[in-house]
Amino acid sequence: MYKEKSNQLLVEQPLGNMQYIPASNTLELTGAWLWKTLDEKDFAVLAKKIAGTITQINIDGSKIVEIDTVGAFFISRILSYASMHNIKVNSFLIPESGKQFFERIDKIVVAKRNDSTDKPFIGLVPLLGQGVINFFLSILEFVEFFGQFIMNCINFARHPRQLNWNDLIRTIFDAGFKGVGVASLLSFLIGITLAYQMAPQFITYGANVYVVNFLGIALLKEVSPLLTAIIVAGRTGASITAEIGTMKVQEEIDAIQTMGISPITRLVLPKVIGVMIALPLITSIGDVAGMLGGAIVSKASLDISYALFIERVKEYVLMSNYTVGIYKSIVFAFVVSLVGCYCGFKVKGDANSIGEQTTRSVVLGIILIVFFDAVIAVICKILGV
Repeated sequence: MYKEKSNQLLVEQPLGNMQYIPASNTLELTGAWLWKTLDEKDFAVLAKKIAGTITQINIDGSKIVEIDTVGAFFISRILSYASMHNIKVNSFLIPESGKQFFERIDKIVVAKRNDSTDKPFIGLVPLLGQGVINFFLSILEFVEFFGQFIMNCINFARHPRQLNWNDLIRTIFDAGFKGVGVASLLSFLIGITLAYQMAPQFITYGANVYVVNFLGIALLKEVSPLLTAIIVAGRTGASITAEIGTMKVQEEIDAIQTMGISPITRLVLPKVIGVMIALPLITSIGDVAGMLGGAIVSKASLDISYALFIERVKEYVLMSNYTVGIYKSIVFAFVVSLVGCYCGFKVKGDANSIGEQTTRSVVLGIILIVFFDAVIAVICKILGV
């Protein structure tokens, strides 16, 4: 904040100076208290000398010849230092020309110091109650956002040309094409791992061929949809939140509203529809990759040929296992994209908020994916699917 000594030598004003006079217990401030004439190190050296040695002090700034924002802030910090170290200020003088200016700066410093002070611990029960209240308020905010989304969907059904088709295609490309490699690789490795871990169990009971049934149900119905959804939540969900959050910080969303365009129609709908198209496609490819990994291990460890593996899949793995997995992926895509957009609109006006909401988007998205996976599993059990 303050210039170096080498730069201070170039200024015309007298350098800002402070001197402690023990005889009168006075801190004397002299010279020009400007940005280019002050050095914070001077006060640090002085503070070490007088800290813990005095309980009260007089501050005389009547000899200050000129003052600016930095100088006023510097003096206010001196008063704050005295207050924090229980040093009573008996008298404080400052030139009339700078008094009104200093008072404005000091109010800001004092208000900021009061806000930053640690609040006392109010107990576990009140904190728990506040957490519950915040939780339900967040639910209400999400329900409100969901209602706005539904209303825009109805309006989109009436006027489909309002949709940003370029953003829709870009979302499909980012969520689908760019993510298919990672999803396929992980599904392939999960297929290998499941088959390899279960192989000793099937060998023990002489039921090697049943590994195909196990992989068909586990991969197609549960693992592949869940795994690809979590990958999309980490990649695309975070990307959506960061993109919308950055637009909000840069006031681009306010500009969209000023032009009479709904931000949900412009930003949310293309992303939700795009992810709902891309995720089932990734899941289908992940199914194939996972079954391929299982087939390789079955051939190596269980002596099941590829022809027999495919034949068992056709005969014993029901098509409903695949369709349920695809339906799950559509639900997961809707949840992930909507949560990503919601968290993006919750971003405040700073970069730190973007990071917080991006993290929140990923965590909340994964939690909801697992929750809806359990709900769909119960529904499938009831329906006998």
